[in-house]
Amino acid sequence: MIGYLGPEGSFTHQALKSFLENPKNSGKTYGFPIFVPLLTISQVIDSVSAGKIQAGIVPFENSIEGSVNEAFDELIKSSQKVNINYEIVIPIEHCLITQGKNLAEIKKVFAHSQALSQCRTYLKNSLPEAVLEPVSSNSLAVQMTSESKDSSLAAIGPAAASEIYNVPILKKGINDEKENYTRFVLISTETMALTGKDKTTIAFSIPHDKAGSLVQVLSAFSNENINLLSITSRPSKKTLGEYVFFIDVEGHREDVVLKGVLDKIASETSFYRWFGSYQRS
Repeated sequence: MIGYLGPEGSFTHQALKSFLENPKNSGKTYGFPIFVPLLTISQVIDSVSAGKIQAGIVPFENSIEGSVNEAFDELIKSSQKVNINYEIVIPIEHCLITQGKNLAEIKKVFAHSQALSQCRTYLKNSLPEAVLEPVSSNSLAVQMTSESKDSSLAAIGPAAASEIYNVPILKKGINDEKENYTRFVLISTETMALTGKDKTTIAFSIPHDKAGSLVQVLSAFSNENINLLSITSRPSKKTLGEYVFFIDVEGHREDVVLKGVLDKIASETSFYRWFGSYQRS
C-alpha cells in the first residue's frame, strides 16, 4: 500500500501516478497496487513510520513558494527509519473550479495554503472580496465544493479533480507564475542503492550562540568540492533563534568523500539526521 495526500485527484495523486507510469521505475513499486488517500501530510508520514503503509508520497518543495513547511516539520519528528527514496517533479496548473457561472457569484475560495499563495495576484485582482479558506489539499477543496452545490463557493485545484468531482472549471491557469513546478518525495523505510546520479538530503542544528558554526558546516562541503543544491531553514520549535537546516547535496552517502563529510558534520552538530540518498529526478 502507498499513501498520498488526498483525496483522489490531488497534485500528489498525479505525482504518484506519474512516478508509477514511468517505464524507468518498473519494478520500483514496492509490490503494492493499493493507493491510500490520507487527509494530511502528517498522516502520510506517520503511517509510513508506524508501518501501516509501505510507502507514502508528499509535496516537498515548490518552485514559487519554496519548501512545504508541514512536510519538513513532520519529517523531523518522524522515526529515523523513514527515508526519502525518490523525488518526482511535475508541472502545476491551478484552475478555479466552481458551480458558479461567473466571478461575481463567488464569495469563498477553498484551497491548500500553497495554492492560495501561488495564485495571490489572480485572487487579489479577480476576487478581492472573496474569503480565502485554507484546507489540507486542493482535491479536498474541489470535493467540498462539489458536495455543497453552492454556486458562491469555489476551489483552486487541478483539472483532474474537476473531472473526478464533476465541478466545472471557470478559469484555467490562474497561478501567477506559469513556470510552476512542485517536487514530491516518495518515502518508505527502505534505503536506496548508489546509482551515480544521486542527491542526499540531511538536516542538522548548530549551537545558535557559537559564531561561525554554519559556515564551518557549509565549508566542509566546499572544501571537498561537493555541490550544495539547496538549503532551507525551519525553526527548531524549542528555542527562539534556533533553527534546523535542511540541505540537499550532490552524491550518495556511500560515496567515500561525501560519507567522510557527513560523518564530520554528524559529530560536530547539536542535531543531525540523514533523510536519504536517492536518484535525482
